[in-house]
Amino acid sequence: MTSDKAKMIRSLIDDCEQEGLYLIFKDESCLALTKENIEQTTESFWEDPSNIPSDMKTAIEFQRCGFCPLRKTGGICDAIRPTLPFLEHVDKYVSHDEVTAIYKESKESPLHILDCTMQAALKYVSVLSLTHYCQVAKKYRKYFWGILPFMNAQDIVARLYLNIFYLHNGQKRAIADFVSEFKEVMTITSKNQVQRMNLVCKRDAFMNAFANTQVITQFLSLGIDESLQETFNSFGETVYLKEKLALSN
Repeated sequence: MTSDKAKMIRSLIDDCEQEGLYLIFKDESCLALTKENIEQTTESFWEDPSNIPSDMKTAIEFQRCGFCPLRKTGGICDAIRPTLPFLEHVDKYVSHDEVTAIYKESKESPLHILDCTMQAALKYVSVLSLTHYCQVAKKYRKYFWGILPFMNAQDIVARLYLNIFYLHNGQKRAIADFVSEFKEVMTITSKNQVQRMNLVCKRDAFMNAFANTQVITQFLSLGIDESLQETFNSFGETVYLKEKLALSN
């Protein structure tokens, strides 16, 4: 890490008051993907009709999904709204380009800082676009509580399951019904987003971020008990190895 980049990170840490994601690229440029900035930039971008290519307005791939309550009104899918305004900047990078990500979950929460790939960092935008903008998937927002954008798929699924279990009072029939519905909706919406990104992106960072979200929904089919047991076993083995290593030193 260069001294300039280190200074930028320290400066950002002091200024990271808003919820969301801050990305620092190799060229030391910075992109603030905070909830507030995404909302303001998205609103400004879509107010100008010239920002939207005419072929996109009519293309079937960009229309609302079949189960969308607004499908009869026509128009472009709402879930793509927070991605297009940032496409020019993000589309300079491929999935495995490294980026320093700073994430703040809430005003009271600590900062999470990690060097990761673009597709890992952009999971934040892919999930936000579905749970804040999609007319159907936004009802699932509360189930993503406590999930960090840097988590691997197994940890995300485990956290989702714990949230689902709690919010449905541990009732197995209600949980099974919800998981079936959740998986179907999130699979369709994320798959459609991948197709849309494939049409507008020159590189694959955004597209693979949505693809990863789609993969996560497929893991739900493994079953709650099996998934949680695997996660807890993995965690237990990690703790044991760390303790063993500490004792050996």
